[in-house]
Amino acid sequence: MGVGKIKRDAAVVGPWLDSVMSMSDDLHHLRSIDTTPARALEGDARDVHRHLAPQSIDAVITSPPYPNEKDYSRTVRLESVLLGYLNDRADLQTAKKTLVRSNTRGVYSNDDDDAWVGENEEVERIAAAIESRRLALGKQSGFERTYHRVTRLYFGGMARHFSSLSKVLRPGARLAYVVGDQASYLRIMIRTGRILAGIAEQTGYEVEGIDLFRTRQATATKEQLREEVLLLRWPGPSRS
Repeated sequence: MGVGKIKRDAAVVGPWLDSVMSMSDDLHHLRSIDTTPARALEGDARDVHRHLAPQSIDAVITSPPYPNEKDYSRTVRLESVLLGYLNDRADLQTAKKTLVRSNTRGVYSNDDDDAWVGENEEVERIAAAIESRRLALGKQSGFERTYHRVTRLYFGGMARHFSSLSKVLRPGARLAYVVGDQASYLRIMIRTGRILAGIAEQTGYEVEGIDLFRTRQATATKEQLREEVLLLRWPGPSRS
């Protein structure tokens, strides 16, 4: 092994190990703090009402997947194995089926979340634009053929999540979702926050704001993509 490679490896491993030790120190510190109880639940966020009591939640702060080609199960595969959540490929496939469909590597033939947004004009417009551009460009790979479908499945999965979540929220509960614009599918712009705001409103939520968190530049189009915090309020079930 050359000296240059050793130095490069040290430049990567050193900072990574420092970060791991820092997180370990934080966990040891937090172990001594027992004034705030916490509970971790393993389940599908599209069926959250199966895991929590009705009208038991006052606030939600989360960052769901964005509609892009990032396979989040791949990103955390090492940690999932080390922590014992995954033991083989079958475990991985089972886990992936509990995720919001946000990339083409996690789409299955029997998925039907798209039915939740079948009448959403903006989702349909975007999905149609993606498929039209694919045909115009002659893109024929299996993944590219699925771009329009995963877009529908993503927003349908989020609609299903909003519906399920509403069953466990107390009236007046407030919610914050960190979401981002995407142009991963053949450069068709997807304004994620705005579309989710419309879906939430249709489900009975009140939209209190869409606050800009930061911007980033799309690699392909050089456009500025917004990352936003979608702020919602659950007024309670409709009395009509």
